[in-house]
Amino acid sequence: MRIVSLAEVRAAASFDVVFGAVRDALIAHAAGATQIPPPMHLVFPDADGDCHVKAGYMAGAQHFAVKIASGFYRNSAIGLPNNNGLVLVVDATNGVPAAILADEGWLTAWRTAAAGALITHALTPPEVSDIAVMGTGLQARLQVVWLRELRTLNSVRVWGRRADEVNRLCTELAEDGINASPGEIAGAECVITATAATTPLAPAEAFSSAVHVTALGTDLPGKGELPPDLFASASIIATDDHEQCLHHGDFGNAVRAGVVSSDSDVSVGTVLRDGVRHRSGLSIADLTGIGAADAAVASAVLTALG
Repeated sequence: MRIVSLAEVRAAASFDVVFGAVRDALIAHAAGATQIPPPMHLVFPDADGDCHVKAGYMAGAQHFAVKIASGFYRNSAIGLPNNNGLVLVVDATNGVPAAILADEGWLTAWRTAAAGALITHALTPPEVSDIAVMGTGLQARLQVVWLRELRTLNSVRVWGRRADEVNRLCTELAEDGINASPGEIAGAECVITATAATTPLAPAEAFSSAVHVTALGTDLPGKGELPPDLFASASIIATDDHEQCLHHGDFGNAVRAGVVSSDSDVSVGTVLRDGVRHRSGLSIADLTGIGAADAAVASAVLTALG
């Protein structure tokens, strides 16, 4: 079987390739043209680790895929990457495995970055060029870098619980040519959350100036980044997958808190397909990640490699 190295994956996974694949998958999912079984989660508390297994297929696509992505958050202390994984790409016409993409978890990171950037750009007014990001990890950095591919960013304020990590991310973003500095989210019109939080990062009042919030970190049951009562003031609630976001997303947390009804969301894919722009009031996007996007990106990368 063909094994594609991370170096080959990086060479093929351009911004255009990943954005296009993720956008197509989200739109197809909104139209009911995908298959995504429930994700499988494994948790390893003694090792401060977790693993996600997701599969997906988009109708008419050349391939389907099964993805394994893990995060073991003490690894960096022993010289190993915190994130790892691979994607098995299978021919959808005959079931024959086409390749293993030894992506070390990067396709998941880029897929997430692309999905977040697409919906943040779609629902944030075009004149907004100053944003806040809550979180200091890889995904926080990628959300900013990928959003910069879609719109002008004049400044980024970085919020985190540890000052040294905030300063590190600001330095990394500066190396990417982005003006970033430590700051609070109060006053920010666009806020992106990318953490592993299990309790709300800030009270609803802290988001009072926000016209859009994208939440990415609630990818497992028990997690939650946003205060549930924030959803009460939202004019648009966009979810990448309704059932997943009900099960373990911030939207689901708000539903269980009795703040909003379980049918008050719209699909991210519908927003992207119809070109819905920001309305008055607050919009919130809750993203839990769909296997169809993993499959679409993996297939697009393999096709680009030839």
